[in-house]
Amino acid sequence: MPTQTAEEASPPSPSSRILDTAPSRAVIWLAVSALLIAMALFGMELVVGRDRVMDRAAADARAGARQLAEHAAKVIGTHALILKNAEWVFQNDGWDKMAATPSLYDWLRHMATEAPEVQSYWLVDAKGEVRINTLRWPSQSLNVADRPYFSFHVDQQSGPYIGPRMIGRIHPEIFFPISQRIEGRDGSFQGVAQVSLRPGYFESFYASVALMPGTEVMLVLDDGTVLARHPATMAAELGLPMVATLLAQAGQAEASGAVGDRLFNVASPFDGVRRYYAVAGVDRLPVKVIYGLSQDHLDEVWLQSALGHIGFALVATMLLLPLAAIAMRQTKQAEQAQTDLRKANSALESRVAERTDHLHSALTDLRRSEERLSRLVATIPVGVVEYNASGIITDINVAGERIFGMSKEELTGLSHDAPLWQAALPDGKPLAGPDHPVARALAGETISEMEYTVRDPRTGARQVLSVNAAAIRDPGGQVIGCTATVVDVTARYEAEDRQRLLMREVDHRAKNALAVAQAVVRLSKGDSIAEFTRAVEGRISSLARSHSLLAQASWSGADLKRLLEDELNGFVEGPGRLVLSGPTVQLGANLVQSLGLTFHELATNAAKHGALSADDGYISVRWSVQRQVLNLHWEEHGGPKVTAPPDHKGFGSTLLGQVLRHQLGGKMEMEWAETGLKCHLTLPLTEA
Repeated sequence: MPTQTAEEASPPSPSSRILDTAPSRAVIWLAVSALLIAMALFGMELVVGRDRVMDRAAADARAGARQLAEHAAKVIGTHALILKNAEWVFQNDGWDKMAATPSLYDWLRHMATEAPEVQSYWLVDAKGEVRINTLRWPSQSLNVADRPYFSFHVDQQSGPYIGPRMIGRIHPEIFFPISQRIEGRDGSFQGVAQVSLRPGYFESFYASVALMPGTEVMLVLDDGTVLARHPATMAAELGLPMVATLLAQAGQAEASGAVGDRLFNVASPFDGVRRYYAVAGVDRLPVKVIYGLSQDHLDEVWLQSALGHIGFALVATMLLLPLAAIAMRQTKQAEQAQTDLRKANSALESRVAERTDHLHSALTDLRRSEERLSRLVATIPVGVVEYNASGIITDINVAGERIFGMSKEELTGLSHDAPLWQAALPDGKPLAGPDHPVARALAGETISEMEYTVRDPRTGARQVLSVNAAAIRDPGGQVIGCTATVVDVTARYEAEDRQRLLMREVDHRAKNALAVAQAVVRLSKGDSIAEFTRAVEGRISSLARSHSLLAQASWSGADLKRLLEDELNGFVEGPGRLVLSGPTVQLGANLVQSLGLTFHELATNAAKHGALSADDGYISVRWSVQRQVLNLHWEEHGGPKVTAPPDHKGFGSTLLGQVLRHQLGGKMEMEWAETGLKCHLTLPLTEA
């Protein structure tokens, strides 16, 4: 009787019996329960996922509304401050003096040019007559007493006023006005200062910030009048639909607290698209920013997020059905499910990171805009100083502090002719006290663009100042002080000095180039006029290439390898015929043209008689630098055999002898080997 093996004798394991028989009812219920749990978890994930999308959208919308409200506050506040300065100018000069000279027009025109949001500035007297506008000088006759931005200030004491969209009478462009009341010293109404802002600037800026598809951004007045909207309409319209109902719904939602941390959802009065809106007020201004995110886009984001979970649910369902039969045998299906889950989470995180990058880009653009506005305010170059009747400084602006190099606290109380200034005329003569522009203004004169020099009290540096000064008089005509505007024109004087120096340098370089060209023509030789012409043209071209290299580096020098390539590439055809090796070497300006001519002569000789005259010939150039001395080896290979040195001395030999040795302090050793010319050049790299 045959014996049984251990495997045949042992009974089947419990796991084998389970796999060989039909699944038990408990396993079926386990699979069904697992499937129901998976579906329940999937449904919960859909709900939680939508909550996450809506919470993130609420945070993004509120942050965007707040940041754009801060942007509007800075833009409008900056121009309101500029308009307020017009009142100070009026109180000092009056309408007739202000309109008689283009100084204020030029300054306002400069401000309008620097700010892309500005269409124009307007200064209007108490009768509504336009005295100054930045569209034309002198201003044409025009009365704007019927404009709301003028009539608002006739009886109103507060400001600034921000009005609805209008169209210009001189320049037919849509704008919305910001105006400021101009008062006399007694508080009486004397006119209006107004700036016209372009809605298109705000629409373009909102387009650069609102990157999410379907986003709507509006700049509106408190009564619901729309000043600017993104996306802009196809054609510019003067009047846009009111959004008072939308603002009212926002106020009701905020008062009731029904929406909690969420946004309120309404249809846009412009395109009927339902959006989730956030509203932010602009600090101390009757303006609000409305920021709306498209409901369709948010639903699309949520559905895209849910697709990964739907895929996971389908995979899990397919795995759960056979899981009852093979759960004891392997766990690869569970590992695959975990891998799919990680991929889905990774895709979701990638989309979140992409939205975060968009928000970061928008914040960066917003910060840049804020920085530009800050620079615009901080870089007004005119210093304004006020003196009392004794010539003592009583007030000074930020630009004046920067020009004089001292703080307002340090400057207040100093006399205009204090010894620390060391004031002098531009020709160096001391500026006598009675001749000082402040002293002359206190004597009743009007000073225009008088220039004198001072010394910085801390550094001793020389400054050239251009001063305009005028007396301040009391109602009785008595001089009680003066005001002066100060501009630092030191840069103009320094630029004139640099220009004179540059002209001398250009003259010197031109004379040098002509002298070298004359030497080339004088020393060149040829058996015929054509040969002489080719020789001279080649050498002049070499000088021109060296001159171009020096000009590109502002005559500071040139790279040795670049010089070799420029001179030899015209003689070399095909790869492998020029081998260059060595470290980077910056040649001084005094070496470039002479070395360029040297390499040109060596290449010309190689093309006529040496390695470059044969099809297989090539040139190798290697160099090194030791203790500021250049060692350069020129070696020709594959050319005609050399039987003896040349029997006559040409231009190249003359150049090497007169320039390299005598002028540059270098030397060159020539070896006429049978395989080709070998040349060893030794040259100090210090300036000759």
